[in-house]
Amino acid sequence: MRILKDPYGFSLRISFVSIAAGIFLAACGGSGDDGPPPSLSVSVTSIDAEAGGENVSVGVSNSGGGSLNWTASIPSSIDWARISSGSSGTNAGTVQIEVDANDGAAREFDLTISASGSASRTVTISQAEAPPVLDLSVSSTDLEGDGGSVTVQVSNTGYGTMDWTASLPEDLDWAYIDSGESGTDSGEIVVRYGLNGGADRELEVTVTASAASNSPQSLALSQDWYGASACTYPAARKEIFELMEDVYYFNDESEQAAKYGDLVLEEHNTLDAMLDELRWKPETHDRGFSYWLTKIRSDMIFAGEAYVFGFRVIYIVDQNMDPVHLEILDVYQDSPAGKAGFQRGDKILSLNGKAIDGLSFAEIGAEFGPNEKGHEVTFELEKVNGDRSTLDVAKDLVSIPTVPAEHATVFDTDAGKVGYVHFRTFFGDANERLLEEFAKFNRQGVRHLIVDLRYNGGGSVPIAYGLATLIGGPELFEGGRQTVLSRRIHNDLLERQGWNRTAYFGCEVYGSQELVARCENESALRDLENVVFITSRSSASASELVATALQPHENVTLIGERTYGKPVGQYGFDFCLEDPGNRRSGLGIMWPVSFATVNADGFEDYYDGLAVECEVPDDRESQLGTAEEGRIAAALRFIETGNCAAPASAQAAREQEAIQFLPPQDPIKQHIGY
Repeated sequence: MRILKDPYGFSLRISFVSIAAGIFLAACGGSGDDGPPPSLSVSVTSIDAEAGGENVSVGVSNSGGGSLNWTASIPSSIDWARISSGSSGTNAGTVQIEVDANDGAAREFDLTISASGSASRTVTISQAEAPPVLDLSVSSTDLEGDGGSVTVQVSNTGYGTMDWTASLPEDLDWAYIDSGESGTDSGEIVVRYGLNGGADRELEVTVTASAASNSPQSLALSQDWYGASACTYPAARKEIFELMEDVYYFNDESEQAAKYGDLVLEEHNTLDAMLDELRWKPETHDRGFSYWLTKIRSDMIFAGEAYVFGFRVIYIVDQNMDPVHLEILDVYQDSPAGKAGFQRGDKILSLNGKAIDGLSFAEIGAEFGPNEKGHEVTFELEKVNGDRSTLDVAKDLVSIPTVPAEHATVFDTDAGKVGYVHFRTFFGDANERLLEEFAKFNRQGVRHLIVDLRYNGGGSVPIAYGLATLIGGPELFEGGRQTVLSRRIHNDLLERQGWNRTAYFGCEVYGSQELVARCENESALRDLENVVFITSRSSASASELVATALQPHENVTLIGERTYGKPVGQYGFDFCLEDPGNRRSGLGIMWPVSFATVNADGFEDYYDGLAVECEVPDDRESQLGTAEEGRIAAALRFIETGNCAAPASAQAAREQEAIQFLPPQDPIKQHIGY
């Protein structure tokens, strides 16, 4: 026997056996047929399944010969995927695998396909981590009518990292995001919103997270009209409209009377919008003098209180009237600003990291934020000496010191003793403080008086009558003498109803017997030789009333800057009554211009302000109450010499001074400040 090798590796055993007819060949090995053995193949070696779940498939085939029986299996520990079809087959087939949505970390498993007579194959099936899922929630979608803040909770109820940003509609002017404009995963968005003085309204808080499966998400918040608990907005709007028709001082103007017939109430979604249309000559006459306030806010102003920082500012602008910086005029002792070290003359360069020279007036107001306890603002200050600092200051309840003790003094001059008092506002404890300081002036023999009204925006008319009486002195009222202080005149309708009044100098305006006695016996100054008022464009209303009331009776001089020009006053009318039987139970108070003030000489028309005898710039680098401050120095110079002209150096400083601007002020800023 002989062993031979063929080229294909088969061994042939050839035996030479004698058979009658020839040679017999036998082949051994293989499957018993002429082809190759079976060989298991799969279409892929790995699959990436979507995180949200999907059905995937693996193709199985026999790349060899013969017949191939196979089975597919998933590890028993895998409970998030299963074979839905094709768990076994012969030769070619498809394995279908159902993969569940992932709610956690990335994961994978091996699909194993086995066959007898052939090596098994594995396919790795991987699934990405679960996507973030954006969720918004809030304790209540109803906003308070009188304004406040609401906190929206942002959370990632999915997996992975979720970066998000929050936004409000671009044209929204009554709400803004105070904090939480962006974040990662869970966080809070604090939205502050203003009082709703009109129809019910809504806002949407929208959060966008590019990685989240359901982004963006929006949350709708609704706010009812402020007085909803007592009246509807249409009812309040009609009440204010009818009130204006009756008591508005300018109703005798024919053009004003026509406005009432032309105005369509339903077109005005806020009380302010309606008042904007009704105001008479808003550029020169009713420059926002007619307004409404909530009862709570109105009461706080009369008490001289507000949630503020505790300072006054002037806006410094360029030739285009764009803001450059703010400059502090006055700081209240023991206020948040006072405790933080703010001082007169400090420049505010930025608010909350935003440079003043890049903001509009409206944007500056927005950065100051609402008058709410705890509202914090980051200030960048530049001191008079050039030092800079950054301070975080939060608003708190401030009771404005109407007559600061450190700003009331007596100067000894060649002309005699000069009493000086810085009077901030005709609200709060003004009566008591004025009586106290004027009593000191009397005890010290003051013969001349400087009343600093440069930042006093006015206030209570009775307090103005009291101050005028203290300055005018007993000679104008003692012995029952009646000397005209001021007259109040009204429109024709109210005049026919007997509303016109004449006020006389006298201490009875103080009301209580104690205060009347203090006025008559201690505080009213006698025989003053000079009365000098220091004024500015911020001096308005009651400040101007006092000056004009005294001009016919005293030697009155105005120094500083022309006043604002408000020869009219308002009465407060409750509306939206909680108790219809009580006219003082309103949730809101309307303050329409109701009368004009006229002095004893008939002088009444000063809408462009009261002129000053000597124009003197505000010396903000010097503190108030000191003889060195520019306007006080000019007043003292006038009392001593009859000439208040500033020195040449001060004149040069005035010519180089930056342009100042006082934007329209709401009642709180006008009377209390920032």
